Amino acid sequence: MIAAIMPVRGRKDQTVRNVQRLIRNAGRGLDWSLTCIGGEDETDVLMACSAAGAKVRHILGRPRLTYWQAMQEETQLSNPPLIANLANDLLPGRDWLGRALAEYRCCFGAADGMIGFNDGIHGEGLSPHFLISHNLLVQIGGWPVWYQHNYGDAELCARAQALGRYSKAAWAVLYHDHPFIGGESDATYDEGMSSNDQDARLFHERRAARWPKV
Repeated sequence: MIAAIMPVRGRKDQTVRNVQRLIRNAGRGLDWSLTCIGGEDETDVLMACSAAGAKVRHILGRPRLTYWQAMQEETQLSNPPLIANLANDLLPGRDWLGRALAEYRCCFGAADGMIGFNDGIHGEGLSPHFLISHNLLVQIGGWPVWYQHNYGDAELCARAQALGRYSKAAWAVLYHDHPFIGGESDATYDEGMSSNDQDARLFHERRAARWPKV
C-alpha cells in the first residue's frame, strides 16, 4: 500500500487539476491512495479535492500547516508502509507512481529505501518529491518539521544517501512547475520563500552537527 500525501495551500483550481492528473496518470494495478491535507483556511480547496476523487483531511483549529507538519499529521494517522510526498504545483507524467514503484523494487526489493521522482530541476542527489518506506523515514528522524518550508527534502535525501538507501527514477516524472524555472509565481510561493534563508542556515548547521535529534 502506498499513501500519496499532498499538503494543500491555496491554488484551488490548480490543485484540483493536479489531483485529477495524478489519479489519471498514476499507472494501472497499483494499491495506493491520494490524500490532500490542509489547515482550517483550506476548506474550499479540500472540498474541491474530495469532489475530484481524493481523500481529504481537514485539520480544524489550525489555520495553516507547514508542508512538513501536514506530512507528519497524515503519516501519524495512517502509518503506511510506503509514502509519496506530493505538492500542488506538480505536472505528473505517464505512470509516475508505477514507474517509481518498479524502480524501488529493482533497487531495494522488499527492504527499506527512498526513490526520488524526476522533478525536471534537480540532479541525481536531490529529490524534492520521493517514494520512501515508513521504516526508513523513522530511521532518519521523521518528517523535518523543524524547517518552515525549504531544505527538509535536502536533509532527508542526504540522510538516506548516507545510509546507501537512496536512488532516483529517471522516468518517474513529477515535473515541478516552479517559478525557479519559469513557472508562474503567486502568494503561496512568496510565503514559502520568505523563510528560505532561515531554512538554509538551519540545514547547514544541522549537517555540520551530523543531524542532531530535535
